Amino acid sequence: MKPLFVLITAIFFSLNIALAQQIPVPVALKNLVDRSFQKYPRVEQMNDQVRLGEVRVSLGKAGYLPVAGVNLSYMRMYPTPAIQIPTGQGQVQEFNIAPADNYNASVSIAQPILDLKTPAAVNKAKSDLETSKDNLEGYKIQLAYQVAQIYYSIIFLNKSLTVQQEQISLLQTTLQQIGVKVKNGDALNYDLVSTQVKYTNAENFYTDLVTQLGKQYNLLGMLTGNTGRSYLTDTVVNQSTFRLATDSIFAMAVQNNPEIRIAGDKIRSAGWDIVSANRLRMPLVSFQAGLGYKNGLLPDIEPMTFNYAVGVGLTVPIISGSRPGLQKKLATISLNTSKLELENQKVSLNKDLLNSLEDIQKNVRKLESADTLIRSAQIAMDLATDRYKYGVITNLDLLTSITNYKDAQLSRLQFEYNLLLSRMELCRLAGIRWW
Repeated sequence: MKPLFVLITAIFFSLNIALAQQIPVPVALKNLVDRSFQKYPRVEQMNDQVRLGEVRVSLGKAGYLPVAGVNLSYMRMYPTPAIQIPTGQGQVQEFNIAPADNYNASVSIAQPILDLKTPAAVNKAKSDLETSKDNLEGYKIQLAYQVAQIYYSIIFLNKSLTVQQEQISLLQTTLQQIGVKVKNGDALNYDLVSTQVKYTNAENFYTDLVTQLGKQYNLLGMLTGNTGRSYLTDTVVNQSTFRLATDSIFAMAVQNNPEIRIAGDKIRSAGWDIVSANRLRMPLVSFQAGLGYKNGLLPDIEPMTFNYAVGVGLTVPIISGSRPGLQKKLATISLNTSKLELENQKVSLNKDLLNSLEDIQKNVRKLESADTLIRSAQIAMDLATDRYKYGVITNLDLLTSITNYKDAQLSRLQFEYNLLLSRMELCRLAGIRWW
């Protein structure tokens, strides 16, 4: 029953994550994210790190393969080794046991039979490769959310420009009305000047918004390689965008958060470092063979003679200083450091998740109150406009009501944008891929 329960739990958890990742996102935003992955140099740089990791894994696996080589050598020997054999009657016959000119042409091969060091090196390389992949995935997540933040900032800036244009139009109409009143003696020049100040300030703020919009387009162009502004025409924000179910957000984040995954990769890499250090003292057994032609073989030492050799070699480290012990000590410290880093990442992630949830609740409340404030400000502005026509209120009261109404609209846009950013941050912390 226990394995069945674990299986059902795993399936339910996987389905929960899959459903949570179905976030409605505009196609234009997805296209921009895809372009950023293709165009931004940092992504290609991290792709190269992944490719380097794959090469290191292949290089580690090369330790399982045989090593073959061709040996060609010539050596002149002097004095030439010889033995003297008495032949009788006081005479001595000298026989050379090695030629003066030694030639050798052979092929040799060595194949590891028992090697405990290579598997640890291969597993270490695989673990480093997973770290590179998680680094790449983590950077893609950050880049995608950065593009999304810029994308929606452009939309909200355009909306803010529309609101500001409306305020400028209202102030311009008011300025014309006051000008007529001043000519008729129904208003003071002070009213005209104060309205002109309000109008100029509104125009300056409009200019600031245009500048911010241009900077956002420049930043988006840097990340995606796009130029101009006509490629982005979206103006509608889906209220369900980046809205994530929070009942299992902590478990989801611990599993998918890039920083948590990278910290886990470092722990596994440090573990294989310890294994590698422990195996530095292990023996190496290898098959060795060679064949070729050489001279110097008795009884006839001059001609080149075919020869071969087959055997097994054993290499046992005896004295290697304190290197294995120091490497193990370094690996152990690195492992402990990686474990502490993982715990620190979990604590920090928990804090960031709680802060994001608090920000979401705060912005939801502000957004609800903003709607009420807009309705009240609009009613106040309409009343102020009518009363000003009949001279019941001053010009300052009218300008204040207009400013309050447009400020309420701008505030609502800001709250809406902040709420979207808070939801995006929660999705980013959870490691959600929506592109």
